[in-house]
Amino acid sequence: MENSVLQECEPLSCVEDNKSLGNTVLEETEAEILVAGIRLNIQHPNHKEVIIVVEGEDDEKALKKFFNVQAVEFTCATNCSIVKDAMLIVSTDKQLKDCVIGIKDADFDHIKKISYNIANLMITDTHDMETLMLTPKVCERICWETIKQEYPNLSFDAMTSLKNLSYLRYYNDKMILTGEKKSDKDGIRFKKTKIHKLIPNNQPVSVEDVLKHVKLAGNSEKTSFPDLDTMNQFIQENPIDNGDLILFTNGHDLVSAICNILHSKAKKAKDYGKIAIAALIRAHFSKEEFEKTNLYKDIDNWNNNRFNLWAV
Repeated sequence: MENSVLQECEPLSCVEDNKSLGNTVLEETEAEILVAGIRLNIQHPNHKEVIIVVEGEDDEKALKKFFNVQAVEFTCATNCSIVKDAMLIVSTDKQLKDCVIGIKDADFDHIKKISYNIANLMITDTHDMETLMLTPKVCERICWETIKQEYPNLSFDAMTSLKNLSYLRYYNDKMILTGEKKSDKDGIRFKKTKIHKLIPNNQPVSVEDVLKHVKLAGNSEKTSFPDLDTMNQFIQENPIDNGDLILFTNGHDLVSAICNILHSKAKKAKDYGKIAIAALIRAHFSKEEFEKTNLYKDIDNWNNNRFNLWAV
């Protein structure tokens, strides 16, 4: 029988990799529009009791199975800043604060030790939703399904191979989008980065090779793009322990790197592309594991038994 996850269509991402976390007039306006739409929604006689705002469709797919669909509905923003700005409005709105929450990927917030004092805003424990779901149990199940054997270090090996690419993403976030070079509001583009070409042998890729690949993938004209000396200095000044890689690694990159490793281990695994692997991750991430996360606990504490929030 053909595996159903192989038939899943590629989701449309609601998040651009290189959006700034800073407030812009456009994002503030979009946040206000989003909140206005929620206000209209709750006026409808058949509206759900709780509205959860997420960054994109992938997040909704990952989380929806854990919630009581009779009580909860999801709405997608277009980036993490809009989720954050919308919850700033919601948290001070008497009509909305008890029935609306937003869930934002942490991105580099944990690494940068950034926290938000916004009651209705929930943050992922790890870098993003994909890394949150890639627990050892999930990795084990994916290995047995795709390569029919154990690979205990799957996630760690993939994150290690990506570390210097993750450093470039961190440089983009810290130095270009929100730092001293933030005049370049678009930052480095990562959308055309091809993990299978950047890391063909699944081994850690050099800083120099990362810079060459990403620069050629749509960043040749970027004056803010770092040179090798700049990048090496940044890495030296911002050490990341291997134990923090789960906070540091972009989930979409990680899924691609895991896909590469699996394809190298078994010919049959090539039946599973990135979309199918992402679907397997969501399918194998259980309610039991979700309940262990701070994200679950924060949502449950906000709910405080007011609504029949969770799926049975």
